[in-house]
Amino acid sequence: MPAKIWFITGAATGFGRLICELVLEGGDICIATSIDPPALEDLLQQYGDERMRSLSMDVTKPDQIQAAFAVAEREFGHIDIVYNNAGIALGGELEGVSEESARKLFDINFWGATNVTKEAVRFFREVNGPGRGGKLVQVSSGAGIGGVANLTYYCASKHALEGMTKALVQELSPDWNIQVMLVEPGYFRTSILAPQIAVDSHPAYKGGAAEGMRQYLRTSDNIGDPKKGIELIHRIAQLEKLPLHLPVGLDAVNGIRSEAAVLKKAAHEWESSSQGLTVAKVQEK
Repeated sequence: MPAKIWFITGAATGFGRLICELVLEGGDICIATSIDPPALEDLLQQYGDERMRSLSMDVTKPDQIQAAFAVAEREFGHIDIVYNNAGIALGGELEGVSEESARKLFDINFWGATNVTKEAVRFFREVNGPGRGGKLVQVSSGAGIGGVANLTYYCASKHALEGMTKALVQELSPDWNIQVMLVEPGYFRTSILAPQIAVDSHPAYKGGAAEGMRQYLRTSDNIGDPKKGIELIHRIAQLEKLPLHLPVGLDAVNGIRSEAAVLKKAAHEWESSSQGLTVAKVQEK
């Protein structure tokens, strides 16, 4: 079987780094993009240019994204899987985070991911063509399904990514042969945890749920093993048919189940109130 070609964003740390390692260990080709290419020098030395490219790419800069995809086309001719992973975390209550910090978060987690998504779809459609199509793996979060105290703006950015992706799936022509999967991890011991913990509570929220969540993340033994999590993601991403949603970790599974129950209850409770709200049909004379 020919080697698959993966295009990975945010490849220098966390799940991005781990997926690069698995891709290369499995014999596939890795185009690793990040804002810190030197962090991947060891992998480049180990596997060489035939198996790996390490490119400098900032997901908030569309011209850099286009240039990186152009390298992929020139060097390898096609891409099989785009792993859209680049993102940051930000802890703090709604009133405890500055607008500047929140906007930076959205610039990366939503607009950056959207920039990559648009270029991936164009590449799959126009470069790969419908005979090959492609797979787009969107790294979201369990926090993109429900709300989590202390992660107000992070939740919002991942909800935005989820909404955009689900709408995109409806827009894609089946003829393009593009599959999309939302990966929704729970809590894993990766570098993204640190910014969620190292914050002080807004004075009005001292002793509240956000503070309790930070304490949980510092001390809990139930945080996931990132290597086990990435092995699951890597395996599922290679299935012939991708699921739209992939919760990773029992906390993510339980979070989805809990949110589904809340929505189901609301639909049942208010269904009768929503009947008869359509525009009255105009009687023809």
